[in-house]
Amino acid sequence: MSRQSIILKNVRVHNLKNVSLKLQPNQLIVFTGVSGSGKSSLAFDTIYVEGQRRYIESLSTYARRYMGDLSKPDADSITGISPTIAIEQKSVGKNPRSIVGTLTGVYDYLRVLFAKVATPHCPVSKESLQPQTQEEIIAKVLSLPLKTKLLVLAPCLRGKKGSLKDDFAELVRKGFMRVRLDGKFVDLSEEIAVNESTAHDLDLVIDRFVLQEESRSRIAEATLQALELGKGLCIIFNADVEEEILFSRFAYAKTSKISYPPLEPQDFSFNHPKGMCDACEGLGVSQEFDLTLIIDEEKSIAEDCCKIAGSYSTVKWGNIYDNLAALYKFDIHTPWKHLPKNAKQVFLYGSSQKWLKMRFVHPVKKTVWYDYIKWKGVIYEAKKRLQEATSDSYRDHIAKLMHQDVCSSCQGSRLKPYPSQARLKGKTLQQIMEMPLSECLPFFHSITLTKEQALIATDLVKEIVKRLEFLHEVGLDYLSLDRGAPTLSGGEAQRVRLASHIGSGLIGTTYVLDEPSIGLHPRDNTKLIHTLQALRDKGNTVIVVEHDEEMILAADSIVDIGPGAGVEGGKLLVCGTLQDLLSHQESLTGAYLTGKKQIPMPLSRRKPSEKALKILKAAHHNLKQIDVTIPLGLFVCVTGLSGSGKSSLITDILYPKLSNLLHRESTLLENMDRLRVLSISIK
Repeated sequence: MSRQSIILKNVRVHNLKNVSLKLQPNQLIVFTGVSGSGKSSLAFDTIYVEGQRRYIESLSTYARRYMGDLSKPDADSITGISPTIAIEQKSVGKNPRSIVGTLTGVYDYLRVLFAKVATPHCPVSKESLQPQTQEEIIAKVLSLPLKTKLLVLAPCLRGKKGSLKDDFAELVRKGFMRVRLDGKFVDLSEEIAVNESTAHDLDLVIDRFVLQEESRSRIAEATLQALELGKGLCIIFNADVEEEILFSRFAYAKTSKISYPPLEPQDFSFNHPKGMCDACEGLGVSQEFDLTLIIDEEKSIAEDCCKIAGSYSTVKWGNIYDNLAALYKFDIHTPWKHLPKNAKQVFLYGSSQKWLKMRFVHPVKKTVWYDYIKWKGVIYEAKKRLQEATSDSYRDHIAKLMHQDVCSSCQGSRLKPYPSQARLKGKTLQQIMEMPLSECLPFFHSITLTKEQALIATDLVKEIVKRLEFLHEVGLDYLSLDRGAPTLSGGEAQRVRLASHIGSGLIGTTYVLDEPSIGLHPRDNTKLIHTLQALRDKGNTVIVVEHDEEMILAADSIVDIGPGAGVEGGKLLVCGTLQDLLSHQESLTGAYLTGKKQIPMPLSRRKPSEKALKILKAAHHNLKQIDVTIPLGLFVCVTGLSGSGKSSLITDILYPKLSNLLHRESTLLENMDRLRVLSISIK
């Protein structure tokens, strides 16, 4: 693909001193030079910014209002600029919802694949779900207890935003006057205020009646109509206890006798209300109370052994705790450490029964009354108070009693129970996401599809395999798709984005990368270079700001800025071949490549002192319960293959522990049993 050259004349950005150069398109170009010489000023602040500025100028005035303006780089002229994309070390943010799977687009393909091909399973009985006939559904509705007040509902809208005025008008035209909107029954003849910015669920009220023998034909007719309007789904609402039963022609579990709707791609999205786990809201982790901090095991419930529980001395909580003790046969005056396990469980986490009949006594009037309550435990009540709290000091106080842990509801899958149990060739989506890419790629290579499945999923599987191969090619086969973006190192984040751009198939683009070899072991350097060359061969110009020797040697063209840093730099020394660089007299890069200059090895080494840091049982990411001794007073280098656990050990474990110990901070520690510090005094 022929394109015109990139020509820059008299660039004066930052410390650049009227730099002029001509870059040939469709090449791998390395910008090198000492740190601070002006490489990034030329690559990012000039070439990339000018490409972005011209793209924004091509948009409408309305669009530019929301995108902002970029100032024009200080230069006499810049021509031949194609659309530019920057892949910087700081490009991946700290959003906990961002993972390797979403950064590369693989997760989007997986969501569609699971919705169309995976076998749904019941989260209660774990059995695979089967279709259910209309006759079976009607029989189950008719088997409900007589004299029960029932409403037959048909699901109509799910997750729709807007005022819904047109939808209401259409339903009235069809003869429907009563609906259930977001769980509340409303009459369409009245004015209904709807928040247009939130998603809404709407169910049609088909009929309502008291279940009797003579009403069986009416019930069957209403159920059939609901199944037709609900496209295979029907809801029977019990008005006596305000509970509902979903009936489905698509998915039914014979053992648990529960019906489920058909799976859709949104069901597998942890960023969509339809799919995200209700407990952790799709994060996979939640803030949980640390029992060692909130429980005084020497005290009893009557003595307020739990810091976050309501006081026993109050009327409300005293009555509730007395009722729990009577129902579950334990003594509230027994110290916590001697309470039976079931008593601790029901006190902290609630009852398995939805409703508990409790006896309440007024302390003064001695009047007695009974009430049904849903008891979900003191931890649930404490979390509810925390969500409703407006005081920052209260929030900070409670936060000190909590730690981050895997969500107990979804077990880290981020999804609701029903979609998370769907299986593709025996694997759930979470199991696939947790596989290292070195195992995930062979899994998709080995997938066999039926004739019907192949019509839907062949292209999906091909796209997933292609993107996984790109990640493998850039040396990231040790990562898993569920690895969080905030936990990636700068070099890993760049390579993840690089793999996603290769998979996008763009051509005629100028890519600008910032030292992609940082943090990369020499073993994987060749893979990275081959990946950049593949991006070039697709018809793109690849500009790399780099110091790595192998990358410089592999470049089609080299731009060397120098000779020094800051005011001593900013001059164009070389714009040409490797030989031009090696023969240039002022280039420090060329001097080190030829061996004229070297970094000398130290003639003697310091001896370790008796003082040392001892890390015991470190287990975080892929660290496997390791013990490490680090001598103090030395220059210590921690090295190993990319992804071997270096940053996990030092950044995620050692630094937080020392920060907590020496600076009285409260930085969270990740999955570490203990860290012992020897011979460090704390003043």
